[in-house]
This record gives sequence, structure tokens and C-alpha cells, in this order.
Amino acid sequence: MKKFVTGAVAAATLAVTVLASAAPAEARWRHRHHGGWHGGAVAAGVVGALALGAIAASAAQPAYACSIERRPVYNRWGDVVGWRRVRVC
Repeated sequence: MKKFVTGAVAAATLAVTVLASAAPAEARWRHRHHGGWHGGAVAAGVVGALALGAIAASAAQPAYACSIERRPVYNRWGDVVGWRRVRVC
């Protein structure tokens, strides 16, 4: 599941970056703005995509590490009668 979430976050980040950096292909736009490069919108899109990716990646990871252990089950005389799986955090 971690690989799927990581791949989805990477794909979403790439998609947001590409959509944010798309520039119009009109010659009039470039001529009217004297052919200047306006990278502020591109930079804002990249920074926003990175922030969104970081938030999604941190949400996908648990805040603490838990594991499953096998613990013995005792009867009232103290004899082991079986095993039980217990979550230990």
C-alpha cells in the first residue's frame, strides 16, 4: 500500500507541476509582454506542488511504529494453553 500511495503522490505532484507551468501559445501574448519570461506563476506552482506532496507523504506514514507479537495465553493454573497475536506500539 505504501508504494501505491507514494506513486499516487508522485503522479499528482507531476500533474500539478505540469498544469501550473503550462503557458499560452499565443504570439500576441508574448509580443504584448515584450517576450519576457514570467516565472513567478511557474515557481508558485512548483512550490505548491512540493508542499502538497510533502503533506500527503507525511499523512501516509504512521506517527508511531507498531508491530504484531505472539503472546502466550495462560489458564487459571498458569499453564500455556495457546498463543494470541497482540499489537504492540
